[in-house]
Amino acid sequence: MKRAVLISCFDWYKARLKTVRELLIEQGYDVLILEADFDHIKKIPISIRYSECTYIHVPPYKGNISYGRIRSHLSFGKQVADFICELKPELLYCQVPPNNTANECRKYKIRNPETKLIVDIIDLWPESMPLERIKRTPPINVWRNWRDDAIKVADHVFTECDLYKEKLKSVLDPSKTSTLHLYKEQTEEERKLVEEIIRRGKTDDVVRFAYLGSMNNIIDIEGICEVIQRTIEQGKTCELHAIGDGESREKFEGAVKATGCQTHFYGPVFDELEKIRILTPCDYAFNMMKGDIAVGLTIKSIDYLSYDLPLINNIRGDTWSYINSYNIGNNIDDKSFIEICSINRHNIHSFFLEYLSKAVFVDGVEKAFNMIKV
Repeated sequence: MKRAVLISCFDWYKARLKTVRELLIEQGYDVLILEADFDHIKKIPISIRYSECTYIHVPPYKGNISYGRIRSHLSFGKQVADFICELKPELLYCQVPPNNTANECRKYKIRNPETKLIVDIIDLWPESMPLERIKRTPPINVWRNWRDDAIKVADHVFTECDLYKEKLKSVLDPSKTSTLHLYKEQTEEERKLVEEIIRRGKTDDVVRFAYLGSMNNIIDIEGICEVIQRTIEQGKTCELHAIGDGESREKFEGAVKATGCQTHFYGPVFDELEKIRILTPCDYAFNMMKGDIAVGLTIKSIDYLSYDLPLINNIRGDTWSYINSYNIGNNIDDKSFIEICSINRHNIHSFFLEYLSKAVFVDGVEKAFNMIKV
């Protein structure tokens, strides 16, 4: 039986690799999934383990930009290299970052040219780093080159969004590249709850904003507060309903309160029905980050769209283009503030089904598999 090894340092099994595994099994592969045993968001050992995955122990770390993180990723890559050298797979599917793992797969591909190599780019490092001054230093250039050199020998490259395709166009072969957005499955119960809440409608004139996800140093707290402040200046009463946590939570909550907005911070919520109950009654959802962050389509924006929530967005790339083309939200330009306007929420669900459903994801993977004769 043919062997495939799927590699993810950041626990993308449920959201991405599970479906890839199922499709490979249909093609007659014995599939091994390698994941790190460290939760890179919570900075603790992972709490949910899937029986389909093999977990690699890596050194823990505390800082997102730290020597400890580099050491952890190097350890993961070295152990991945040992696994694939022993297993000798016919197919390698490597998620990037970390870039050093892509480099280990590149070296194996060069030694074993008959092995199919698929590189799946789900984030850009160093491009997404918030510290501009270190992005062109020699160590960071090495880190970037590890990814780019792996791309050059890959049989196919998936980019999580069109923005990444544009950023990497100097090293990508268009004939071997396709965009494969993240997707989200929504149960019938979840969908019915969303529709029921929207059908109920509003009973007051309060403008409710939603926020979901990490409250860290790259969210645009100043921009979010400006949107809220301008809405209040129009004579509106405003509320922010926020799910999540992070090192900037207190700063975020304090800044929003200072605008005169009522705040409801719920902390981390993992139950999907509860998230729907909290966020779907809102009028708009914030998808705003600082500066030139290289993100085409955030995970939070996919969640928002699954709840039929209009986006308030300042992130360029895929999301900005989709908002302009499909009327699913409001783009906020830092240079000339654009007032938010109401959105037909039925448009949002249609867009979600067309671009972010599992069926669309499966079709994209199958087309690539057929192209490289998996």
